[in-house]
Amino acid sequence: MLRRRHALALATTGLALPWAGARAQAFPQDRPIRAVVNFPPGGTVDTVARLVAPVLSEKLGRQVVVENRGGASGLIGAEAVVRSAPDGHTLLFALSTHAVNPHMVPRMPFDTLADFAPVGFIGGAPVLMAAHPSAPFRTLADVIAAGRIGEGPHYGTIGNGSTGHLMMAQLQTLTGARFTHVPFRGGGPAVQAALGGQVPLVITSTVAVGPHVAAGSLRGVALSGAERSPVHPTVPTVAEQGFPGFSADSWVGVLAPARTPDAIVARINADLAATLADPGVRERLAGIGMTPRAMAPAEFGAFVASEYERWGKVVREHRIVSD
Repeated sequence: MLRRRHALALATTGLALPWAGARAQAFPQDRPIRAVVNFPPGGTVDTVARLVAPVLSEKLGRQVVVENRGGASGLIGAEAVVRSAPDGHTLLFALSTHAVNPHMVPRMPFDTLADFAPVGFIGGAPVLMAAHPSAPFRTLADVIAAGRIGEGPHYGTIGNGSTGHLMMAQLQTLTGARFTHVPFRGGGPAVQAALGGQVPLVITSTVAVGPHVAAGSLRGVALSGAERSPVHPTVPTVAEQGFPGFSADSWVGVLAPARTPDAIVARINADLAATLADPGVRERLAGIGMTPRAMAPAEFGAFVASEYERWGKVVREHRIVSD
């Protein structure tokens, strides 16, 4: 288990960043930047990375190339970034599971907090529970009722420790119902399984499943956010359906290898913030249910550390282990 000093180190990284002139700071080498996505194509972080990359490339003045390196619940791609040169040319576009994995994996190949430098936040999105049209689930009450019979309904997510999985673990404790988790290797495969009727329910971010709900291919049942999504205004929240105060979002942020120079982190952060301020980028992110929000490196580091603590408690309470 990671020590608290690592969380503190992450939270305070970048407090003395040289913000003045950050955008003018040049990279040591003029070559493309690898944006590693540690999940397969079609999921939340892949969709967001490919949406952001073109405009970020313009801001940075060099091409940002998205590279999918999925597997092992995101550990393979994350480890590749850890082992890369800390020169700003390799970045990890991380999903919220990044802060959960160390609580589930007995022998982590890296230190989730100490081995990364926080660069910036991109945005958050609620997870959406969606049902195949043939499934008898129109409300959360329907799902819970089915969960009180036998092994309960099967539901797919992007993997153990995902926001969807943690959401259902909490609901299982709150209701006494049983649900059978079917972990997939990313949002794309999980959604495809639901579309094909292999699982009656899928629970992943609105980024991955939302378009299929909007198209009528899947039926929206519940949202994990504190409020209804403007993209899916007819889908009620979990809180509305009998669980006041319930809220759990998936998020995407950018990390670099530890020891990446502060000036380079500041430069990327400044251009990422400019990218998120671009009206076209904001509109496209909002269109897939994600709320963009720029954060300074220190703020993002503190956020990751808080997520690490928050979800660690849930993982321990429900004894969740890796796939």
